[in-house]
Amino acid sequence: MGRKMLWPEKHTLKLREGATARIDAVLRDGEPRLDLIREAIEKEVALREKTIAKGKKAPTT
Repeated sequence: MGRKMLWPEKHTLKLREGATARIDAVLRDGEPRLDLIREAIEKEVALREKTIAKGKKAPTT
């Protein structure tokens, strides 16, 4: 039996021109690009959940 998938959900993400280069420029040594993207998404979702819990509408972009 294989091991449990760590990241079972998959999404295709289109980014603005130059976004990948900007991400790569701030990666730590040996850090995978996807780790930074996952962390950024988790932080933004947590922030919005906290905002909603306080009874405020989630910010729009």
